[in-house]
Amino acid sequence: MSTMKVALIGLPQSGKSTVFRSLSGGVHETSIQGIHLTNVKVPDDRLDRLAELLKPPKIVHADIDFMDFDPGRIDHKGAALSQQVVNEIRAVDALLIVVRAFEDPSVVHPLDSVNPTRDAAHVETELMLADLIQVEKRLERMQKEHSEGLEKNVLQRIKAFLDQNKPLRLLQLSEAEQATIAGFNFLTKKPALMLLNISESAIGKEGYPEVAHFAAGKGYSVMQYCARIEAEISELAPEEQSLFLEELGLKKAGTERLIREVYRHLQLISFFTTGDTEIRAWSIPAGTSALQAAGKVHSDMERGFIRAEVIPFEAFNKIRSTHLAKESGDLRLEGKEYRVADGDIVKFRFHV
Repeated sequence: MSTMKVALIGLPQSGKSTVFRSLSGGVHETSIQGIHLTNVKVPDDRLDRLAELLKPPKIVHADIDFMDFDPGRIDHKGAALSQQVVNEIRAVDALLIVVRAFEDPSVVHPLDSVNPTRDAAHVETELMLADLIQVEKRLERMQKEHSEGLEKNVLQRIKAFLDQNKPLRLLQLSEAEQATIAGFNFLTKKPALMLLNISESAIGKEGYPEVAHFAAGKGYSVMQYCARIEAEISELAPEEQSLFLEELGLKKAGTERLIREVYRHLQLISFFTTGDTEIRAWSIPAGTSALQAAGKVHSDMERGFIRAEVIPFEAFNKIRSTHLAKESGDLRLEGKEYRVADGDIVKFRFHV
C-alpha cells in the first residue's frame, strides 16, 4: 500500500500555500508542473516511547503526502477548482479544504469579503458539480449503449442525491454498490477536513458556529488553524519552537494536531515492528487483517504467512520485555484473519 495522499483545496487567497509551507517547514518539497508535494511524518508518542525503551539505531514514522497546486492551475480567480485540479485530486485519498477566516486588507479576497460559511459552501458546490458532471456523462453513455444493471441503478441514485445538494459522503451504499463505483473516485465521497485559517488574534478562542454547523451537515469536521503562525513555527529550530509556543500559551504546534486529525479522518491506525536495526510505525486502514498487514511490511511475509506475534503497546510499555510478555500472556499468537489493532507491536512468522 502506497503512502496516503491528501490534497489541499480552497478559494484563492485562502492561505493554502501557507498551510502547505507550515507542513513542509519550507523544505522537503518537490514540485512538478505546478503541483507541490511534501512528505510529512505522523507524530506518535508511542513510537517515541518504544525508541526510548529499545534504543534502536533508526526510527521510522508513518507518513502522509500533502499536495498543493499553483494558482495558475485554476481557471478563474473566484474558483477553487479547475478541470486540471479535478483530474489530479480524483487520485488522492482525502481532501483538506482550506477556508479563509482571517482579515487582511493587503490580501484581497476574490469574492471581495471574508465569509467562511459562504466560501465553504462555494467549494462544496464545486466538488458536487464535478461529481455530477462525471455521473451525467457516464449515464448518457450507458443510455446510448442501452446498458442496464447495478452500476446504472447506483449512478441514478447518486445523481438524485447530488441534485439535492448532498455530498456523497452522506450516501449509504452497500459493499456491492461501493465496489461498483470505486473506479469513479468521486470527490464528495472522499474523507474531508475543513481547515479554518484564522488570524493570530483568534488563536485559542472558540467561534464560527455557523461554519461548524455547515460542515457537520456535509459530513466533515472543522479545525481552526493559524497558517501564518504555524508556518513561522515550522521553520524555527526545535528549541526556538518550544519558546515560541510557550509565548503563545500553546503546548504543541498546530501542525502536529493537524497531521493527527488528517490521519484520523483517513481512518488509519498504526502498528509497530521492532528489530535490531530499526523500529517502525506502519499505517494501515482500520480493520486490516494480519495477512494484509504482513504484506505492508514485505510481500514475502504475506505470501509465506504462518502466524503473527502480537503485543499491545500498553502491555509492552508496562512490561518492557518481549520475554516477560510471553510469561504474562500479553504476547499472543494470531492467525491471518486477526484484525490488527491500533498500537499493536507485531512480529510476523513466515516461510517462503
